Amino acid sequence: MKQLVIIVMILILMPSLKVGAQSGTQAFTSDGRRVLLKSDQTWEYVQVESDSPENSAVLSVTEVVEMDDACRFQIRLQNNLGYRISALVPRLAVRNKDGIVYDTKSLSFTAIKPTMAKYTYVQFTGIGCHEMSQVVVFDASRCKMGGIDPFNEEEGQCLSHIYVEPSDLINISK
Repeated sequence: MKQLVIIVMILILMPSLKVGAQSGTQAFTSDGRRVLLKSDQTWEYVQVESDSPENSAVLSVTEVVEMDDACRFQIRLQNNLGYRISALVPRLAVRNKDGIVYDTKSLSFTAIKPTMAKYTYVQFTGIGCHEMSQVVVFDASRCKMGGIDPFNEEEGQCLSHIYVEPSDLINISK
C-alpha cells in the first residue's frame, strides 16, 4: 500500500512529466521494485527478464580448494536485481562421479544492496573436489527481496531470480 501511495504522489505532483508514448519512465518503489510510469498517468510493475545475468542475483564460484578428504569453494552472489536482497538462501547438492547426490548444503546471503556482492565459503566433507561430477543449485526458498518474502513466495520464485554462472573451476548449474 505504501508503494502505491508513493507512485500516486509521483503522478500527482509531477503532471509536467514528459513520458514517451511507448516506453514510459521507470521509477522505483520504496521496497526497490521497478514500475513503469505511463503517459496516461497509470503505472504497472516491470517484470524483470529471468535467466539473464543483467537482471538476476548472479551466483558464481570464485575459488576451489581441494583438501585431504573434503572440497571447499568460495561462492559469490552479485546483486543485479535493482533492489535490495534482504535474505536469500540457495541450496546446493553435490553429485559424485556416479551421479548420486552425496550431500546438500544451504548458503545464507543477507543485506546485499543493488550492484554489490557478498562472498561465503561452503565445504563438503568426505568427498574431494575431484570426486564431484556436478554441483546443482536446486532450491532457494526463504528469500526476502523486492516484493517477495517467506509468507508470499510462490514455489520456485526465489530460485528463478538466481543466475548460476558457468565455471571453469567446478561443474555448477541450476
